[in-house]
Amino acid sequence: MNDRARKAVIFLPILGTLIIAAVIGGLIVIQDHRQAAQIQKAEAVAQDYLSDVATFRTTIVGQIAKDRDGDPGRLRKIVDKALAAPPTLPDAPSYGRNNSSAYAEASRAEASLTTPYRRLSHELAAADVALDFVRAAQKALGLRASNYIGPGLITDSSDVRSTLIPAFVEARDTFDKARVPSGQDALAAKVRGPVQYVIDQATLLADRVDARQNFSFTYNQEFQAAADAVNNYATTVRGDLTEAINSIADDS
Repeated sequence: MNDRARKAVIFLPILGTLIIAAVIGGLIVIQDHRQAAQIQKAEAVAQDYLSDVATFRTTIVGQIAKDRDGDPGRLRKIVDKALAAPPTLPDAPSYGRNNSSAYAEASRAEASLTTPYRRLSHELAAADVALDFVRAAQKALGLRASNYIGPGLITDSSDVRSTLIPAFVEARDTFDKARVPSGQDALAAKVRGPVQYVIDQATLLADRVDARQNFSFTYNQEFQAAADAVNNYATTVRGDLTEAINSIADDS
């Protein structure tokens, strides 16, 4: 073997090593580019989603602000409509998802996005029931016997039996149809009691008039105590609702 042949034998393994090294280096560069591209894609997806989240929150808060003192049932419809189509985080390449800080932030945002609004929807539903109950209670407690029988001595029971008693019976029965908020059975009884008391006393009054016997009764104190309790409950409900709405605005 001459010198040229020996040099070729030595050079060929070295050349093969260099070629392999070059190929591996090229693959690493290509892989780095691919990973960088995946991260960039995930970052772009995340930024778009976070922008959509900000718009979603601002829109809900703005819609609620326009009618924040309105009917809770109407406010709940606004919230539930938004909850039906919240922004969703699109998928991204696996490496990008796992290595993008923006995508991680977007994932956390998506996981908690609807929680405060679902909680508000629940509170609005409860407030809607509560305020319907308050209105029914206030209507029942707004009745006055003097609207059905005149002042002074009663010598005929017909007005008592035909107008006063039926009016209070209707008020009691209408109130009984109202849904009682959770935990407010005692308040409902406090409202119903005075109305039933007037029915019972008016029935006794009619019987005494027919028998030509003296009888009188008062109910203002019982009605006022019930009305005060209802008003205090209404104040609490409205305060809790305002706090819940404010918390949404603060979180946006």
